[in-house]
Amino acid sequence: MSVSSPQLIRFGHFEVDTRSGELRRQGSKVNLQEQPFQALVLLLERPGEVVTREELNKRLWPENTFVDFERGLNKAINKLRAALRDNAEKPCFIETLPQHGYRFIAPVENPPPVRDRFRAQHPPQIDSLAVLPLENLSGDPAQEYFSDGLTEELICAVARIASLRVISRTSVMPYKGARKSLPVIAKELRVDAIVEGTVARSDQKVRITAQLIYAPDDRHLWSGRYERELRDILQLQAEIAKDIASQIHKLVDPGQHPSVPARKVDPQAYEACLKGIFFRDKMTPADLAKSTAHFTQAINLDPGSAQAYANLSQAQFYLGLFGMGPAGELFPKAKASALRALELDETVAAAHNALAAVHILYEWDWAGAEAECIRALQLSPNDSVTHVHLADYMSIQERHDEAIAEYKLALELDPISCVYIGFFGLILYRARRFDEAIAQCHKALEINPNYANALWFLALSLEQKGQLAESIEKFEKAFSLGAGPPCRALLGRAYALAGERAKAESILEELKTLSHQQYISPFDIAVVYAGLRDLTSTFQLLEQAYQQRVFRIIELTFPMFDNLRPDPRWQDLVRRIGLPH
Repeated sequence: MSVSSPQLIRFGHFEVDTRSGELRRQGSKVNLQEQPFQALVLLLERPGEVVTREELNKRLWPENTFVDFERGLNKAINKLRAALRDNAEKPCFIETLPQHGYRFIAPVENPPPVRDRFRAQHPPQIDSLAVLPLENLSGDPAQEYFSDGLTEELICAVARIASLRVISRTSVMPYKGARKSLPVIAKELRVDAIVEGTVARSDQKVRITAQLIYAPDDRHLWSGRYERELRDILQLQAEIAKDIASQIHKLVDPGQHPSVPARKVDPQAYEACLKGIFFRDKMTPADLAKSTAHFTQAINLDPGSAQAYANLSQAQFYLGLFGMGPAGELFPKAKASALRALELDETVAAAHNALAAVHILYEWDWAGAEAECIRALQLSPNDSVTHVHLADYMSIQERHDEAIAEYKLALELDPISCVYIGFFGLILYRARRFDEAIAQCHKALEINPNYANALWFLALSLEQKGQLAESIEKFEKAFSLGAGPPCRALLGRAYALAGERAKAESILEELKTLSHQQYISPFDIAVVYAGLRDLTSTFQLLEQAYQQRVFRIIELTFPMFDNLRPDPRWQDLVRRIGLPH
């Protein structure tokens, strides 16, 4: 649905183009979001007349929308005044009539349409794009899961545009509510264009507005407004992505994404999925447990949803990654969910990614892992997670140069994610490029000084450099930030290597005691014994870890175990796992 009928309206130094949805001041575009812009258009349609708050509410939000109208309207008018540089106390443009409405008081000129004035510009070349977090217009913070979830879904839809680099969710979410200009954001994300918009919803309806901005000159290229039943949300996402693709003269690859009608969804199931995504992306054990409950609810409501099964599989594999239970329980569940997703729809890349992770971390099916990674990459070349999985596989297989090159592709899609920047430090550590690993971890910590994993990976490289005091300090801080028993075990090992045997043995006893209360991997206890040079206990526990399919057994080829390589027991374990040696 277009924004309004084509028309130019002038007042003061300003000009409104209702055709393109632009406000310009002396020829330069002024950024203005959809709601403030619509309020301005309504006021300009009736200059000198009072426009009531009720009339504005009807124009700005669809019928039956659940929104705090008073708060939303006040926010829209404040943004409009800021864009016009108007003063509420001494207005030049918008006069307030308390408890009633507003009136546009400046002279308004309506020149005839200028056909080619702005359309004559050739569309710019756009090779990269970021979808910023959709603004939640409900006024209810409890609805943030809905706007955040739709942002991620829209990113996935737009990422299907062929030959376009689309920035991943983890790098755009930090800009939620940011006061930076679009050109600055685009420069930081290294993209040509920005999509920004809003989302409002009623009980069973959703309305999304979106606009495409060419970042270098802050030029408005396109805007659209869409309203659909919630059950048609998949079609809505595809439609927005198609409209964006047409604006930047790129086509969706028909070979990858057949043009079949999008399936209708159960609205309650879709909401449950969005809540699951919201909690999964927090990436804490407690939130992952919540996410699995929501995805399970979505599946119960809509058993035919391949995406719900794929999301559940990812959450289950992350729980296994965090060691939140025996590997023999969590990873088979993740595999079953992924396989069910692929039975329903073979083209769901997230399910292939989850299956690849199970092959790597639990089954040690290396050929299967590579095949799933490559299939996911074919289906979703703009998904940073897909590149990370492939790079991780290559790294474990000691194909380090390939792994680093592949990981750099992930960082192009996620340039400011402390998670991915930090994990690159681990990839470099495995390649024994310790100085580069340390530098990479410091980059992650510049973004988030309390990111536990970056501290963990930094400590590993410092240990290999012989900087044991600094390594211990980083392990201690990582553990204090919630890194868990695996990090505690590595701290015990570092104490042992530093000659502080009593502290190492104290941590060893602590882990053994804790194992009676919660699941503690035998691998973690083996790590401490390895630092204490008790190789008999080390290999006994490593054998237990092998029998339990503890995923961290694949770390045997990592630098921290280089001193064990001459031991026939190490060689036998590595051979059985299928790792290069």
